[in-house]
Amino acid sequence: MRKIWKTKLLDKALLVHNLVKRHQVDTTVDLSTLQPRHILIFSTTALGDFLFNSPAIRAVRARYPDALITLIAHQKFTDFLRTGDDWDNLAFWNNKAITIAPLLKELKQYPRPDLALLLHSHEPYDYLCAILSGAKTIIKDNYLDNVPLRDKWLADYTIAFKGHIIQRKLALVQGLGCDINDITMKLPLVLPEKQRNPQPVVGLQLGASTPERCWAPEHFASAAAHILTRHPECHFILIGGPGDKGRAAAFLQHFPQALHEKVSNRVGATGLPELCAIINNMDLLITGDTGPLHIAVTVKTPTLGLFVTANPYATGAFQDPHLHRIIYVSRRKSHSELAHVMDVIRPEQVAAKVTEMLEKGIRTLTPEEQLVE
Repeated sequence: MRKIWKTKLLDKALLVHNLVKRHQVDTTVDLSTLQPRHILIFSTTALGDFLFNSPAIRAVRARYPDALITLIAHQKFTDFLRTGDDWDNLAFWNNKAITIAPLLKELKQYPRPDLALLLHSHEPYDYLCAILSGAKTIIKDNYLDNVPLRDKWLADYTIAFKGHIIQRKLALVQGLGCDINDITMKLPLVLPEKQRNPQPVVGLQLGASTPERCWAPEHFASAAAHILTRHPECHFILIGGPGDKGRAAAFLQHFPQALHEKVSNRVGATGLPELCAIINNMDLLITGDTGPLHIAVTVKTPTLGLFVTANPYATGAFQDPHLHRIIYVSRRKSHSELAHVMDVIRPEQVAAKVTEMLEKGIRTLTPEEQLVE
């Protein structure tokens, strides 16, 4: 933890708080026998993180069907999460110390939590929130091992886990007696059924959560032009957030003007529910390691994932491997000469892989086609 002084200060504050409030955090409880009446689940970070958490959240719901479950998430996902059926209440927190008090005030309308499950949130404020809310038992997915001032508050936590993030979340809740066999991610909203496109629709996700995961717009444009030489019937949809509008403009600048009719630009023009519906009806999505990749995997839209700075074996597609392909190039010293680390992936590679996928029939299936298979 970078700011150990902050952890030490919070630890002293928690000791005083628990003494004054006569609150005791139980770190020795037999988790398999726990029967919580109210559960807090923290998933307050990125969209992809929430989707990785969704199998574990579903497993907790199945384990405790009669418990009251409150999901604590980031407020930017309000519309996306409001209809989810694996929790009863939604509360919002942006991971900052200054907004802890409003969260605690909101939680007071519910019974005191018996269990707080910290799946993905910012420490040390996450376990601080859990303790101040009155949670009796706290379980946390630790991404940094051996922090005694934090770990002493936890009834269970992960240690040096190796594997896919979905697996590590499920391994964490296994101690509660949850069934962890279902690894499929779950959207918290219902989408219209997939429809068969008259011609292949290929999505291009232009942005990513960090600049180092972004493939250059000119590379996307070159790859799309190459794809059209083999599959002139293809149509492309550009997607991304409001901050990616410049990337969309750069794509169109580098894409042949005569082919612009083959492109629909939806960058920065959709909310999350609409974006999910668009991805649901693509035949293929080309993307780096970012939220729309995980949406596509969740809704069973085939993907070509571009990985250099991220680890596809931890954050790539984990379910339905027959639908997904990756191009993964590990970094080397010689790559330091490149203008951008993702430049090591060449447009010709991407076009060849997409052509292969289209010609092998790796595509979105409608519900009727899934039944036939």
